[in-house]
Amino acid sequence: MPMVIVKPIVYGNTAKHFGSKRDSDGHTHKWKLYVRSFNNDDMTKYINRIQFRLHETYQTNVRVLNQPPYEIEESGWGEFETQITIFFADPYEKPVIFFFHLKLFSTDPDVVVGRKPLVNEYYDELVFQEPSDVLTRAMNSTQLLPISTEENRARELEYAKRKIYTVARIKRARERVRHEIQDLTDRLRLTQQNIKHVRQRSITLISPTNDNIIRD
Repeated sequence: MPMVIVKPIVYGNTAKHFGSKRDSDGHTHKWKLYVRSFNNDDMTKYINRIQFRLHETYQTNVRVLNQPPYEIEESGWGEFETQITIFFADPYEKPVIFFFHLKLFSTDPDVVVGRKPLVNEYYDELVFQEPSDVLTRAMNSTQLLPISTEENRARELEYAKRKIYTVARIKRARERVRHEIQDLTDRLRLTQQNIKHVRQRSITLISPTNDNIIRD
């Protein structure tokens, strides 16, 4: 069987309202955009750098981080789509590129007034199909980083909950797609059968009979 290595990650953003619009630039929120290891392992073993592309209105809107923490802290007044690119230790391994909508606003009253931060976070997995020997050795040499605080332990618990939720959502989506494919297959089969019956009936109606043959 081909070798497959999976590295789970968490990516997302947090945001907190200032309480009022800042006079100097009109910004209303402080936010943080990040990519982290779900297992809290040392990502520097297999990740060379992570690039964050922000909205073009930010000065130096492309930020490259060569070491963890892989996170950007900024402020702003509006939501926008970011592009995140992960480059690996093996330069021949194709980078992973994905888009993420940086969120600032919520309907939660405590978030709206800035009493607690908004957390917009997702679980995903980096899946390596038959990675190179260089990358395989790098990933197999990773060590778990120590979890030193109650905050980190709470974060790990939250990550685990999000993983369960995300995996369940993926399974539901796959099941829904499977049912839709089966439904379309059944409808196609029925249509093909109807077409076949119509063709057979047409052939029967236009076929000559002995009564229609005029003999000299």
